[in-house]
Amino acid sequence: MRAVCGLDVHKDSVYLCILHDSGEIFENVYGVLTFKLEEMRRVMQSHGVTEVTMESTSVYWIPIWRVLAPHGFHLRLVNPYFIKQLPGRKSDVKDAQWIAECTLKDLIRGSFVLPERILQLRQYDRRIFDLDAEIHGRIVNKHGRETILASLTGVVSEVEKDAMRQLRDELTLAEEHKQECHQKMVTICKTYYPKEFARLMTIPGIKERAATSLIA
Repeated sequence: MRAVCGLDVHKDSVYLCILHDSGEIFENVYGVLTFKLEEMRRVMQSHGVTEVTMESTSVYWIPIWRVLAPHGFHLRLVNPYFIKQLPGRKSDVKDAQWIAECTLKDLIRGSFVLPERILQLRQYDRRIFDLDAEIHGRIVNKHGRETILASLTGVVSEVEKDAMRQLRDELTLAEEHKQECHQKMVTICKTYYPKEFARLMTIPGIKERAATSLIA
């Protein structure tokens, strides 16, 4: 007996279809909070599901993958466009059921999924990128430090002083968070990719930040 599962992944919900080679079908909808995903996983196990295929919808598939991966399922991630282009689909078949049918008929080959540590590196890398956007030095580069200091000389109200102090504190905190993310990336690279990390930094102009980003 073979049982497979198709998951139609959305931002706030996951549509599930379990299909047995005997023709038996089970369908349900689950929320995306962890306890709901755990409930969905237990249902899969109760049906003897061994293969699970889900669409690579934005980043919404990642929490589902993390909940299912440790439990021995053969997981596949597929491009929604590829699923929709496969011939033979009836107009009244739901997405999750169609994914399950294609899985049962061995029509789907999963996409490459990055190892968890690389996904972590990319998350840290994106966080650093976002923080850089918040603390960029365009104003200083455009007008010069002397002009900025001159603009602050004169009548500055108590409210404006407080606002500038708060902004300075926010910039300081953003720098600390940026450095924390960078150190996490360095630790991952030194632990899991020490040779690659060291070799990258032998290239002129490539330092720790660029090396960690390239590995990510």
